[in-house]
Amino acid sequence: MRVLYVATSDIHIQTFHIPYLKWLNENGCEVHLAVENRGNLTIPYVNKVFYLPFPRTPLSLTNISSYNDLKIIINENNYKIIHCHTPVPGAITRLAARKARNNGTIVLYTVHGFHFFKGAGLKNWLLYYPIEYLLSAFTDVIITMNNEDFSYINGKMYHQESYLIPGVGVDSKLFSPFDENRNLVEREILGLNSGHFILLYVAEFIERKNHKMIIDSIPVLKNRIPNLKILFAGKGILLEKMKKYASEKGIDEYIIFLGFRNDIDILSAISDVGISASRQEGLPLGLLQEMFCAKPIVAPYERGHNELIIDGINGFLYNQEDKEGFAECICKLYSNKSLRAQMGMKSLERAQLFSVKNSLEAMADIYRRYL
Repeated sequence: MRVLYVATSDIHIQTFHIPYLKWLNENGCEVHLAVENRGNLTIPYVNKVFYLPFPRTPLSLTNISSYNDLKIIINENNYKIIHCHTPVPGAITRLAARKARNNGTIVLYTVHGFHFFKGAGLKNWLLYYPIEYLLSAFTDVIITMNNEDFSYINGKMYHQESYLIPGVGVDSKLFSPFDENRNLVEREILGLNSGHFILLYVAEFIERKNHKMIIDSIPVLKNRIPNLKILFAGKGILLEKMKKYASEKGIDEYIIFLGFRNDIDILSAISDVGISASRQEGLPLGLLQEMFCAKPIVAPYERGHNELIIDGINGFLYNQEDKEGFAECICKLYSNKSLRAQMGMKSLERAQLFSVKNSLEAMADIYRRYL
């Protein structure tokens, strides 16, 4: 049985999908992969890789050539299942697979966060909702990762089946708390010490991740937390702009711009609080990894954050763009070590719902229905 797996890039696959490719491979599937080559990565558990460009914008003319190439790949390989991820590859794949679907191929689409959501602008709803609604006619199964997205599709579009899974999952063997000695050693490697109060934000530097709001909160935070350090782990088109912005505001000494990292497990374990300012998420993996390291989380109200954080139990939720509200939540945790520890343990407890074991079991049940 051949399965085609389509996603934005090899980096996306490496970050989120290896356990699922492994399951397919071990259950007798010949796995083909269609992705953009952004990291020159070697992806395990696949038999063939097709490299196609997948621009972020749906209006790019490059999508036309990717559509034509993908249609040829699909029509020549007689796939039992085609599983596509993320908006642009998901749209192109479902259009390209129409003929194959008429011949019995099952098309699955996993939503990593619709661009329309509660609080989104009218433009998002007018543009993206009609597209997803129409594309559902070329889809057999739509899989979502949070309750809000599930509510938009379940029984409300043309596809046959809707599923809600607990995200892509986190491996608890890779993410876990450190003891005090390991914590200190790893901090010293980064030039930090036990006295620093560390906030960690794992996110690509793009507009919707909203790093600027975190930077704008520092003038308030530094007066109340003199030993503050904010770690930004990630790269992206706005990275240099944010470095310059922090420097111009004279607060860059409180920030460490780490760039892309392969040691998020260590960064999560040595930090005191996991943070986010993101405007839009499906189910944020970075925060979930920090929860597995027993960290309290501070993030704005948003469907993905709402799924992970119970306000006042394992962290705090604040209103979007409210830098004063964000700062107040951080200061509450800074001033109360026992509260941090208590919320951290609640985070670890809640994180178990979103383990890779649970996510993989949910996805395997779906695969079995159609294999």
